[in-house]
Amino acid sequence: MRIQPAAVVFDASGTPFSPAYRDVYHSMDSGPGQARHVFLDGNDLPSRWAHTRVFTVVETGFGLGVNFLATWKAWRADAARPKRLHFVSVEKHPFTRDGLARLHARYPELTRESEALRSRWPEIVPGMHRLDFDAGGVTLTIAFGDAIKVLPALRLAADAFYLDGFAPDRNPEMWSPRVLKSLARIALPGATLATYTVARGVREGLGAAGFEMEKRPGFGRKRDMLTGRYMPKWRMGHAPPGRPAWPERRALVVGASLAGAAVAERLTSRGWHVDLIERQPAHATDTSALNVGVFHPHISADDCILSRLARNAFFRAISRWQALEESGLPISWQRCGVLQSAADTAQEAAMARTLDMLGYPAGYAAHVPKLAASRYLGYEPAQGGWWYPQGGWIRPATLIASQIRAATAGVGPTAGVRTHFGRSVASLRRTGKTWQAIASDGTIIAEAPVAVLANSSDAVALASVGQPLKCSRGQVSYLPREVLPELRAVLTGNGYVLPAVNGMSVLGSTYDFEDDDPLPSMRGHEANLSRLARLIPSRHARCDPGTLGGAVGFRCVAPDRLPLIGELPDLDEAHDRRLELSGAHMPDVPRQEGLFGVFALGSRGLIWAALGAEIIVSRIEGEPPPLESDLADAIDPRRFALRLARHGTL
Repeated sequence: MRIQPAAVVFDASGTPFSPAYRDVYHSMDSGPGQARHVFLDGNDLPSRWAHTRVFTVVETGFGLGVNFLATWKAWRADAARPKRLHFVSVEKHPFTRDGLARLHARYPELTRESEALRSRWPEIVPGMHRLDFDAGGVTLTIAFGDAIKVLPALRLAADAFYLDGFAPDRNPEMWSPRVLKSLARIALPGATLATYTVARGVREGLGAAGFEMEKRPGFGRKRDMLTGRYMPKWRMGHAPPGRPAWPERRALVVGASLAGAAVAERLTSRGWHVDLIERQPAHATDTSALNVGVFHPHISADDCILSRLARNAFFRAISRWQALEESGLPISWQRCGVLQSAADTAQEAAMARTLDMLGYPAGYAAHVPKLAASRYLGYEPAQGGWWYPQGGWIRPATLIASQIRAATAGVGPTAGVRTHFGRSVASLRRTGKTWQAIASDGTIIAEAPVAVLANSSDAVALASVGQPLKCSRGQVSYLPREVLPELRAVLTGNGYVLPAVNGMSVLGSTYDFEDDDPLPSMRGHEANLSRLARLIPSRHARCDPGTLGGAVGFRCVAPDRLPLIGELPDLDEAHDRRLELSGAHMPDVPRQEGLFGVFALGSRGLIWAALGAEIIVSRIEGEPPPLESDLADAIDPRRFALRLARHGTL
C-alpha cells in the first residue's frame, strides 16, 4: 500500500483541516481541550487505569497526535498511573515530521511531549511502528494504513477506545459495521469508549457490536458526545488474548547470543529476573561471533510477508540500539548506508520500477544509478540499485554485551540477570507450573514459570516444532584496509563488503549446507574474493586468499526461511486434536504454557532478534504485540503443526 502523507491546511477559523475529507481535525475551541473532555474524561481516565500494570488505549485516527499527547501528559501527572501505558493508533494519511512541527506549535501546553514524539517519528512507510517514551513507560504503536484493513489485523486486549475518525458523513468507512465489530473483537469485558459523534448509525452499530451506549455533554460548541462500555450479551467466538498471571516473575532463557541477550534485556526492563544459560564459556557465539554484521530492510514488488516483517524489524532494531546508547551503554555500529546492487541492467531497471510503484520516501529507500552510487560508496559498483540510507553495520559482540549489562541492572528490586556460561541444557522438564533446565548429569541449572529457547538449531532438541531445521555454514574473509581504502558504505548484492572497521573490511559470505567445519577454508576465501570482483569490478583486489583471516558462523534456517518467534506448540495435544484442527487458525493450535522460542533467525539475526524479543515479552506480559496478526502467524513456531493438521498429516 502506498502511503500518501497529509497536507498541512487550515480552515477559515485557523483550525487544522483535511481537504481529502473536508473536515477539521478537532474542535475549533481547542484540540487539547477536546482530547481531555471527550477522550480522557469520556473513558473515565485517569481513574480507570489507577495502579494497573498494563493499560491499553486503541484509537481510530491518529491525526495530529493531540489525543496521544494529552493522554501521555495525563499519565505523567498521575501518581497512580499504570506501569506501562500502551497507545495503539491507526492513520491512513500521517503527517510528516515537519508537518507535525508546524501543527504542534499551536499547542504550547504539550510542547514537552510533542517534541519527544517528533524526535522519534518514523519514516512514512506502511505497517506498524513502535515508539517508546519515558524509559518504556509509554509506548505508541502506530499503524500507517487503512483502518478497515488494520483494525481486523490487531490481536490485543484493549481497555479503552478513542473513536476519532473524521465525521461519519465525511468518512463513512471508518464507522462501518466491520470496523466497529473489529473493536469489539479486541475489547476486554468492561472496556470503555468515547467519541465526539452522536450519529444514529454509529450509536446503533456500537450497540450491535456489544457496547452499551449513552450520551454525555459534548465539548465546546458540540452539545452531545457518546460514551460506551463493552458489555456483550452473548459469548464471543474469539475473545481478546488474556493477560497472563505468572506465579512469579522469573524466566530462564537458553542461549546468550543475539536473541537470548535481547530477550533477557527486554524481560528485565519489565521487572523480571532472568537466568541466562549459555553452553559456550562466554556470550557472542555462533553467527554472533562474526566480527561485523550488516542490517538493512527488504523490498519486494508485492510487499510480501518477508518485506513487511523485515521493515518492522529493521526499525525496531534501530530504535532499541539507540535506546541502549541513550542509557549509557556503548555499541559499535554505524548507519553509513547500504547499497543493494543489482545483478545486471535488467534487474536494476526492475528495481527502479518497484520503488517508483511503492513510493517509499528517500529516507527509507531510493534507487540510485551506478554513477550516483559511486558517490555514496567511494567506488563504482557493477550496477546501481537500492540505497538504504539508514542501513549499516554493527559489531554484534558489543550489542550483546550492552544488552546483558542492561539486563544485569534490571528495573525494579527483583529484576536482573544471573548468567550460567559454560552450561549445556540437555533437556527441559515441566514440573507443575515450572520449567526446569536440566544438565546432562541430571542437575537443575535453573527453573522458572517461563522458559525461552534462543539457542538456534539446538532449540528443537529441547522442544520440537514439527519440522526439522537446517544449518548453513557462513564464512567471511577479513581484508586489510588498504585493499578498499575509500569504501564508505556497505555494498551488498551477490555477497557483501563493508567499509573498514578497526583496520579491516569484512567480505562475505558463503552459504554452505552440509558443511560443519568451524574453521575458515581457502575455498571460502576464494569464493568471497570472487564475490568482491563481481560487486566492484573496477577495483581488482590482488589478494592472496592464503593470507586472509576470517571467521565461520552457522545460521539456523527454517524450511520457509522465516524465523520462529512465539509460543512453542504442544505437538502431543495437537495430535490428539488433529481432526478438529483441520480447519483451525493459529490461536487454536495448542501451545506449551510458558514455553517460547526465538530461533531460526537465518542471515537476518540482527534485526529478527530485536523484533523477536519484543514479541516474546509482549506475549509474556499481555501487552499489545508490535505487528499485525498475519505477520505474527507467519513466524509463529506453531505454523508447521497447523499446516500438518490442515493437510491431515499431523
